[in-house]
Amino acid sequence: MSKTSVRNETEDMLCLWVEPWGTDYWMRPGEQFTVVTELEPEESPFDVVVHVQGITVLVNSANASEVVDKNGDPVPCGHQRPADLGW
Repeated sequence: MSKTSVRNETEDMLCLWVEPWGTDYWMRPGEQFTVVTELEPEESPFDVVVHVQGITVLVNSANASEVVDKNGDPVPCGHQRPADLGW
């Protein structure tokens, strides 16, 4: 099992995208999420990209992934998504 953590150290809401599924998870300042997949760490399971719309974690496998909070509880897609994104 491989994991990569993403923490929002800004003062604003930040979007974590998980690809190739296009799922989005909105993080409040100070929040941390972890993306988990079944691949072994040495198989290079993730690429992380920072861009103007947030952070994208690309899962480099056909395996499913899950996003969990700091307590290990699953976070649903669209978590805390703002009503008006302004994009």
